[in-house]
Amino acid sequence: MSANAPKFLYVNTSVGQIHARVYENKGPTLVCLHPMPYSGGYYDSFCKHLTKATHFSAVSLDMIGYGRSETINAPITIQDYAQSSTEAIQALISTSTISNTISLLGFHTGSAIANEIGIAHPDLINSIVFVTYPFFNTEKREELLGSLSKSNIDDNLESLSSMWDFTVVNRAEGVPFERALSNFSDQLQNIDNGWFGFHAMFNYVSEERLPLLNQPTLIINDDSSLTEPTKTASEFIQNKTYTELKNTSGGIFELNTDQIVEQVQTFLSTN
Repeated sequence: MSANAPKFLYVNTSVGQIHARVYENKGPTLVCLHPMPYSGGYYDSFCKHLTKATHFSAVSLDMIGYGRSETINAPITIQDYAQSSTEAIQALISTSTISNTISLLGFHTGSAIANEIGIAHPDLINSIVFVTYPFFNTEKREELLGSLSKSNIDDNLESLSSMWDFTVVNRAEGVPFERALSNFSDQLQNIDNGWFGFHAMFNYVSEERLPLLNQPTLIINDDSSLTEPTKTASEFIQNKTYTELKNTSGGIFELNTDQIVEQVQTFLSTN
């Protein structure tokens, strides 16, 4: 195993096994919750950088139904994703695999899951980081649900071309081919049910749930389609610190890792 490489393991939950990547175990733990339809591997560069440059440990979970975690056969809610993730975190703590000083980091859908874990378990979660937040009002949620696309793969390779183009060909300049290929592989692995996470997000009433979060929350915004939704979400959060990344053009967990680690370290060290 190379230096700073993760340890891969499974933990049991009430809905099946969840796959986890554990980076170091030397201090307070940041649990990273990935965007759909990818896996915890999305955070590999970030977690390696964080654990090398700071005193924090990191864990990246594969949400139930994604990556190497147990598959599911029907859509579930953001609260369901939060519950299974919480069980995984508690299992890792119980075996002393990670510290019991826990903070969460979410990106896109992962931010909503982090919000629910924080609401349900204030004694478990110290603080939370949202790297953008997919806030949609009622009208937008209905529109997104109505246009939600499910798998249309067939035996013609052309059916994969749009996914390949989006993830690999048109990736942000500077994102390594290997990272883009890994994300493409995640999408293939979840091709039939990858839309479940989006279905959960588009049914999640953020304007009712965000005000219930009490932990110190760092909101990191970027220049993307979620810039304005993230600003809107921040207005509903009580105990917040808001900041924006500089010079972003996509692929922020590969291209803006230094900035994110610096802001996360500063925030977690004081909360």
